[in-house]
Amino acid sequence: MRTMQENKIYIPEEDPYFARPYIDVEEWRDTPLRHLYVHGGFEGTKKDGTEVKFCFYFPEKEKYEGRFYQYVSPAPEDEHESEHLTGEDDKISFALTHGAYYVVTNQGGFSLTDGERLFKSSANGAQFGRKTAQRIYGYEHRPFGYIFGGSGGSFKTMSCMEMTKGIWDGGVPYVLANPMATPNVFSPRVRVMRVLGEEGLKKIVDNMEPGGSGDIYQGLDKTQREVLLEATKMGFPKRGWFCWPFMGDGSLMVLAPMIYRIYPQYFLDFWSKPGFAGADPDSTEARDRVQFVTTVKELVYPEKKESGEAYTSVDNSWINTLIGNNETPVIRLAQLPDADAYLFHSRIRVLNGGAAGKECSIDRIEGDLLTVSSAYDGSNAGNSLEGLEPGDQIMLDNSDYLAMQTLQRHQVPDASYYVYEQYRDGNGNPLYPQLPVLIAPLIAQNGGGSVPNGRINGKVIAVCSILDESALAWHGDWYRNAVRQAKDGDEENWFRLYYNDNCIHDDRAGYLDDRQHQVDYLGILHQALLDIADWCEKGIAPAPTTNYRVNDGQIEVPAGAAERGGLQPVADAYANGKKCTTVKAGEPVIFTADIEVPLQAGKVTAAAWDYEKTDDFSELMPFETEEDGRIAYVKTTHVFTKPGTYFPVLKVQSSRDGTLEDIFVQCRNLDRVRVIVE
Repeated sequence: MRTMQENKIYIPEEDPYFARPYIDVEEWRDTPLRHLYVHGGFEGTKKDGTEVKFCFYFPEKEKYEGRFYQYVSPAPEDEHESEHLTGEDDKISFALTHGAYYVVTNQGGFSLTDGERLFKSSANGAQFGRKTAQRIYGYEHRPFGYIFGGSGGSFKTMSCMEMTKGIWDGGVPYVLANPMATPNVFSPRVRVMRVLGEEGLKKIVDNMEPGGSGDIYQGLDKTQREVLLEATKMGFPKRGWFCWPFMGDGSLMVLAPMIYRIYPQYFLDFWSKPGFAGADPDSTEARDRVQFVTTVKELVYPEKKESGEAYTSVDNSWINTLIGNNETPVIRLAQLPDADAYLFHSRIRVLNGGAAGKECSIDRIEGDLLTVSSAYDGSNAGNSLEGLEPGDQIMLDNSDYLAMQTLQRHQVPDASYYVYEQYRDGNGNPLYPQLPVLIAPLIAQNGGGSVPNGRINGKVIAVCSILDESALAWHGDWYRNAVRQAKDGDEENWFRLYYNDNCIHDDRAGYLDDRQHQVDYLGILHQALLDIADWCEKGIAPAPTTNYRVNDGQIEVPAGAAERGGLQPVADAYANGKKCTTVKAGEPVIFTADIEVPLQAGKVTAAAWDYEKTDDFSELMPFETEEDGRIAYVKTTHVFTKPGTYFPVLKVQSSRDGTLEDIFVQCRNLDRVRVIVE
């Protein structure tokens, strides 16, 4: 059984493993902006075929202000990972235009057995970058350093801030995970999607839209309500279900093999022992279980995974862990399961023949063709079903995937993880059988090199999203409490937490899954990076933590920006003075909105309506202002010519200086109304 490691401060200068840095490229480049590009690595650090490597991007001397920003991705990626980004997503240009050089390493590559390699690689990259900066600029000064990363990268950011001293002055973890996050955040939401189905999910979305009942449970049956209540108490945001068409199951398919290695008995106990959902013949799990035996009719062709494709957002970089296997067969099935069988992320198990006993996940079934996924754990590297032949029997089995959907019930942690109180009785005892080990912290340790505990060695600003579907909003509050405890209550001098509404997990501004419900949080993230630099370098304290409360797993914030605080502007929009209005086709509708920026956060810079779901917010509206631009008012009209139900959206943004000149610090928000056209 694996155990968690003790935290011990890491000192790069005392580690001979990284004693031989080298530079193999040093040249001036003109794109994305003029900079000195430096590439290299550390000799003798190759593991599992990957050597620790780095890229540095230095601004011209006159633009350098003595700092660096270092990004850590959720899953270790190529050290060139930031070079293809453009616009607001361009991390290199953000650094270069804000007085900093940019540092990124490959974090030593992906490893299942050496989580410490992540922060050690990052730390040594940072320190060698400092020496390189001193050489290039001819300064003796010590450059200030700031590390940031989101989702799984938040694990790495927190580990870097907790496991080292004097390397980074500050850190900005965003869309935070916590030690009990994975895979538990994904399990209850997947169960909701299975039990409610498309019809039920559409109901709860409409309930939470403007003009809806506001009762997330309205129109659901008893079982559906119970399943949804469990997920809601775990922290899934009530208004976040608009994500369901594109949400999927996060990285649950990646994490399952880790559960197999840590405690495989769980997948047997789930279907056989009292207290587990699968052992209850009346459960939805028993109802939806599939163990369908069929025959391989034909191996149609091998599908080769392309290693050149990279996934670089916090929402999808885990996919990189699936890339690298060679050929996997596409199988034509002789017999097919029922059309409504629940087979999403089921497993294929070979029952006889040369591949007997081999297993892997199903990627998709199209007609009678089944495509399997690459193996995550390396056990099926190469051909993940080598030896499979036509005529062999296989089983399509969703048992393990169903078992993963209630895993969180069986690893109840201490009371600091308050959303798990729903799994305790009145005496504080677990309601369900408990695993002999807490699995989630072991995953966290592997994901960052340590288990976060709040013992930061530098200043931290955390950025979280209220509607985050994958890193639930209460995780930020958990880490805030951990820091407060570690610093004996002295939170003010060390930590800030900013909550952003109408933002989900993904950090790509150039790619929004749902432009009608979603804004990106990059402007707020970038402003936090600038503010932490001012905090560390100039002693300028950042804006206070967002004013919020935790209510039964949900993060709630005040309606007004002044009371809410943080960095995000707030919009309050109306159609004919209401959140929901009914009009005749051809009748003008008057749209108004009040826009407010929190104190210390800047001024309104833009406002734009999309009345009929065009996803076009390019036409900026004129607005009147008060309080030197901190408050703005918008008024306009629109005529709907066709009957139907519309959800006009107002998007707004602000910046610290009140201009649109700096694309990297435009803080965004939105508001929606409902218009019924008869």
